[in-house]
Formats: sequence, structure tokens, C-alpha cells
Amino acid sequence: MIRGKVEGADKLVGTVQKMSRKVFSETKKVLKAEAVLMTSHTRKTYMSGPRPYLLAVRTGNLRAQTKPLPVTERPGVIESGMGFGTTYARPHVGPKGQVTTIKPVNRKYLTIPLPAAMTKAGVLRGAAQSGMWGETFFARSKKGNLILFGKRVAQKGAHAGEARGDVVPLFVLKKQVKIKSRVHPEVILAWEKPRMIAAFRQIGIRLKEA
Repeated sequence: MIRGKVEGADKLVGTVQKMSRKVFSETKKVLKAEAVLMTSHTRKTYMSGPRPYLLAVRTGNLRAQTKPLPVTERPGVIESGMGFGTTYARPHVGPKGQVTTIKPVNRKYLTIPLPAAMTKAGVLRGAAQSGMWGETFFARSKKGNLILFGKRVAQKGAHAGEARGDVVPLFVLKKQVKIKSRVHPEVILAWEKPRMIAAFRQIGIRLKEA
């Protein structure tokens, strides 16, 4: 979640001599518009596919859940921003240098899909224990990785339920994986900062640059 705020908001609705209610209203409009702009920029720059974008679209779930936050008020502060809306974002979105370790829950291994287990768009065809795969077996690669091999099982038609095609590597099994963050909030904020300053300048408010 990335939040932006204007402190001293209580003064914006104080005496007419300091600031009119119109400007207070315009402040809220600016925050709302900039949250939408920042969200659009993030989705387009980091969440459009295919690669080399940092988070190439597969299911589209992360991009769909990346949304502007509503403008909220509390004593002395008006806030808005952008939220990623899904736990899937946590390993991928974070400060530079962030590394998240993913371990299986209630399982011994993580099953990492290989190209044969995914569509051309990178969407998983079916989990390792689903009915998508037949004639499966495990073997170790030259690098010592444990790999699940098998064939695709026809889901429809006259051959439904039959394993067809060649035996291919489907999943590599790992006890844990480490994921480096690839979308950095500080980079997004650096992009947004001059736009926010310019937007407030248009309504007569000069922001202090930190």
C-alpha cells in the first residue's frame, strides 16, 4: 500500500482568511485524481505483459486488485493513495533489496510449474495433484532438483481421461524459494512527486519538498 497525505488539513477548513472551503474541496479532488494517475501508471508500467515488464500478466489478479484508495479525512490529515489488494503482491512489491522467503504450508515441497504445465500466456493448466496429469513419476535432474514428469490428460472428447502426448517435465519441487521485490514504492513515488506538486500548485497550494 502506498499512501500520500496532506498534513494540516484542519487548517484548510479553518478561518476564511487562511483557506477557503473551496480549496479544501479542491485538495481532496487532487488527491483522488493523483491516486488514479499513480495506479494507472503502476498497472501500465509494471503489470502489463508479456515480459520484459517486471510483473508480466498471467492471471491478471494482481493488476485487477491494484486500485486507488479512497480519500479519507481525520483530524489534521487528508489521505489517499494506492493499494495492491492481495497477499500475492507482498513478495513482489517492496523496497529495493527486499527478499521474501516462501515455504510450503502443510506440505513438504512447493510445486513450481515448468513451461509444459502452463499455457502460452503463463497460466497454470492445473495443479500438480489435479486430474490434468497422468502417468506421472519423479526423477532428479543433473542439478539435483526433484522434478515431476508426466503427460497431459485429455479433459474432453472421445479420449477424455486418457494421458496423451510425450512425457514432459511438469513441476520442480522446492522446499523454499526466495523472491526479490521487483516493484519498488520509492520509484513509483519519485515518479508521482513532481506531478503531485504541480497539481497542487494549480490550486494555489505549494507543497514542501522533503
